[in-house]
Amino acid sequence: MPGDNNDLSLEDLEIRASSHTPFFGIYLATHAISDGLCMCHASVGCKVKTELHLCEHDGVADAHNRRRYSQFIDEDLIQGSTEQLEAEIVAWQRRQDSQVVVIDGSTPISLQGQSMRPVIKRMEEATGVKVVHVDARNYEQDLWQGYSATIATLLSTIQWSESPANDEVALVGYPFDRYEPDHRATVHELRRLLWGLGLKAKAVWFAGESWETLTETSNAAHLLLLPWAQRDVKRALRKAPRSVKRVALPAGLFGTSQWLRQVAAHCGVNPKRAEHLIEQETARAKPLLEMARRRLRGRRFAAFGEAPRLAAYISSLMEVGMTPTVVGVSPTSLGDSSTLRKTLEQDYERPLPEHVLCLDDPTPSQLAALGIQRQLGPAPRPAPGELADLRHAEIALGPTVEREQIGADDLPWIECGFPCERQHSFTQTPWL
Repeated sequence: MPGDNNDLSLEDLEIRASSHTPFFGIYLATHAISDGLCMCHASVGCKVKTELHLCEHDGVADAHNRRRYSQFIDEDLIQGSTEQLEAEIVAWQRRQDSQVVVIDGSTPISLQGQSMRPVIKRMEEATGVKVVHVDARNYEQDLWQGYSATIATLLSTIQWSESPANDEVALVGYPFDRYEPDHRATVHELRRLLWGLGLKAKAVWFAGESWETLTETSNAAHLLLLPWAQRDVKRALRKAPRSVKRVALPAGLFGTSQWLRQVAAHCGVNPKRAEHLIEQETARAKPLLEMARRRLRGRRFAAFGEAPRLAAYISSLMEVGMTPTVVGVSPTSLGDSSTLRKTLEQDYERPLPEHVLCLDDPTPSQLAALGIQRQLGPAPRPAPGELADLRHAEIALGPTVEREQIGADDLPWIECGFPCERQHSFTQTPWL
């Protein structure tokens, strides 16, 4: 956005496709803990929009059931009273038998700098379960910062074992947003790959599992941080007596092989074991990839979403010979188009082709214009040196919001990312 306010246009002020706040990210993270309870406040708006997106996105779990709103309002805070909030926490924790209670952020709380420690102490004594407050700032952060802040806050409560198991790892920062089989299968696949290296991943942050399972992190000697675990997670782990390593998503044959080598080197696994596993996985997957290559080579696609997810999609599809034409990078703390290009080059060794139309933080007007372009006629191939656009795509990947804003009904679309309201998983098919 231009630095001078005089340069602002109406388009600059448009609400973007992904405009969820960190308060919703905290709720999404709590939803990903099977026995978690998220306690929000009456002064927090956009309740219907955020709940509706997740309710329609998750076809398995009732997303609204473990998100409660207290009657705690700004006036109570100003007067120094949290009685209403505490009564609601106790009542709903007992009703749902929650094992961890996450008190969502509040703009008045963050602006006033009021400590919630006395509330947390009283609530833990009253309920006998873990209670935390995630201090996110709705006015300067986004969905995935709220998600990461919840991970960081909960990780900071872990009581680390003095005798960690060297063959145990904790996978931190998986973007679990629904309880459907696609996520279940992806988590299972990540654990299977790690087990192939002789490593057990009992705790995955998050995987739709219980708080008790997450506390198994205390026994893990190694922590692997996926891109959705941001800087606040690393800060929370500074004093943790554990080895911490940032890793990319294991996408495609090349990306997965590199991921296995990275993990093996960090966790002290014999390189020969890693290479043997890679050979086994390559032999198993190669016939399927060759079949896909024969059918998909030369096909063109468009993709939309946050930078790390887009990098995984683009790398995997380019690996089977497909060509990206249009890429729309969602405006999140996970990065912009420069992050996408860097991730593709460094983690997957697949530079983004020069002809790709790469949109940072696309506005609804820009997305709608892409749909108009698509409807002009059949999909021609771009001329040498010509910048591609949506007319050149034969299929698109991305969330529901982008699909609806583009409105190109003649373009086949695979919904992925958040939210996916029309595409649901009924079989154990990993999205990675």
